[in-house]
Amino acid sequence: MVFLLPGPMIVAKTFISDFDIILQGAIITLREAFTGYILAITLGITVATVMSLSKIMERSLYPYAILLQTVPVVAVAPLIVLWFGFEEKSVIIISLIISLFPIINNTLLGLKSTPTTLVELFRMHKSSKFISFFKLRFPSAIPNIIAGMRISAGLSVIGAIVGEFIIGSGSEDGGLGVQIIYAQAELETPLVMALILTATLLGFAFFMTVSGIGYYLLHNWHESER
Repeated sequence: MVFLLPGPMIVAKTFISDFDIILQGAIITLREAFTGYILAITLGITVATVMSLSKIMERSLYPYAILLQTVPVVAVAPLIVLWFGFEEKSVIIISLIISLFPIINNTLLGLKSTPTTLVELFRMHKSSKFISFFKLRFPSAIPNIIAGMRISAGLSVIGAIVGEFIIGSGSEDGGLGVQIIYAQAELETPLVMALILTATLLGFAFFMTVSGIGYYLLHNWHESER
């Protein structure tokens, strides 16, 4: 059996002719990925902060963070559907789950890697834990946090599309993942390729946007962006 892929010109023509449909799907997927990404940043930094301030909390929470990363999303998808239904918020939760761990891990690493000499200097000046955290530990962790955000940017888009594959939709008016399912069912290979290319570009654009923000924040003072 021979499988033939459509040529670049056919894919380009399909992209132009179905641009409205593809754009609609890209907007939906971007909204889901962005929401899951923002939730992952908020939750990830919060959890990492709590763990960095307490060894007991780190030993209690970190194994669950690892478990969340290692358990296949397909295995927990039925529970997500049961709790949140076949709706967009279920896709957002899956995007959150997939993109959460890099932010937790990198933020925790950054908060625990503050130079000892600076920590001792703050102690000599009798700085409170609150002052030490917000004026020393958290600023020192920003490069690690940005690194985690870069990784999670692409993962959030992957998570949104995977969520759309798993959750599905009752109509074709869904994100890129839903549109790919319908295009495959109708054997519209050029449209499938155009949708896959769009998803790839979306993830790349998301990653580059976060990288640009990271460069803007770090290039004046951190060697990683010079």
